[in-house]
Amino acid sequence: MAIITIFWQDELGFSMTQIFAIKAVFAATLGILELPSGFIADRIGYRKTLLIATGIMVGGWSIYLVADTFSIILCAEIVLGMGLSLMSGTDSAMLYESLLREDKAHRFAVWQGRVRFFGQLAEGSTALVAGLLYAISPRLPFVLQVALYVGGLFIVLSLVEPTTHRVVVTEPLKRMKNILFGILNGSSRLRAVVFLTVILGITTYIPVWIIQVYAEEGGVPVEWLGPLWAAANYTVAIAALNSARMSAGIGLLPSLLLCVVLAGFGYIGLGLVTAWWGFVFYFCITAIRGIGITLMEHEEQKLIPSSDRASFISARKLLFNSVFIVVGPIVGLLIDRLGNHAALLITSVILLPALCIGWFWLRNELGKAGPVTPSAV
Repeated sequence: MAIITIFWQDELGFSMTQIFAIKAVFAATLGILELPSGFIADRIGYRKTLLIATGIMVGGWSIYLVADTFSIILCAEIVLGMGLSLMSGTDSAMLYESLLREDKAHRFAVWQGRVRFFGQLAEGSTALVAGLLYAISPRLPFVLQVALYVGGLFIVLSLVEPTTHRVVVTEPLKRMKNILFGILNGSSRLRAVVFLTVILGITTYIPVWIIQVYAEEGGVPVEWLGPLWAAANYTVAIAALNSARMSAGIGLLPSLLLCVVLAGFGYIGLGLVTAWWGFVFYFCITAIRGIGITLMEHEEQKLIPSSDRASFISARKLLFNSVFIVVGPIVGLLIDRLGNHAALLITSVILLPALCIGWFWLRNELGKAGPVTPSAV
């Protein structure tokens, strides 16, 4: 992650339009497979699904070892999208169900914060040496990526499947349709949670693919990119670890309002500041991923049924990827035409009002009484 944009641009000669097109194809793959993959996980079991997903990820990163054209990179991203679609939603569903069986579901945000903390800590730490590995050989980080997922296979084998009631489904397409419409037309509170989660996700996801080039063009030395990426990941890690404590201390809505404010500082700061240190505003956005996304995932888990938990999470991620398929290439085109700063300012004009709408919607829903679970399934 710390060097992949530079790899695409410097080693393979891709434009930002091509780079965001790659991510759009990746998002499209996730979009097509998200709901079916979550549905499969709910039917065959979380552990088995994660095992299949990890094997596919090994194959996807292996393609990167020899990829040298746009079309081959697209193939690699499609394979990775297949693997991640099976993984996405399955891991958090397995965590929540495991806690549920021990009457500890109320601590999901704490555990999810720990998951994100250690994940971002690991990614940040490896980013510290990413530049060095890239300097030794541009393909070396991908070799190690393959090795990490091979190790992941052994981790998955050590997991224990939680005892979950699995519903026998005779009409899978109808069931998946009902799950999706359970989000779109079901509980208003669930729709508010999904809307704000998706917008928060888009807000934090777009700068990920810009910041390396943004910093490099601003005059930040290439050898600083690894430490910069590490610092960003440590920001996510610390924010995630303390998200549940923050919510307990000041409340869910104030914590989410802080995320909206941080988004404003982040995007406007990145857009207006042209000095080399402008990248520091990126840390405002990474903090949102640790605080806001972690808290919203817990709110979501409380509203969805055990029998289709991974499916509902996948349906929400399907909506996220559908939005990114539209927004991503447009942002890439804006960057190529107008530059990073103008593109970020234009993007903020759309995202910041959407975040405010999502926050007010959720505030209104939390003030209501009545059923909050999906009714479409």
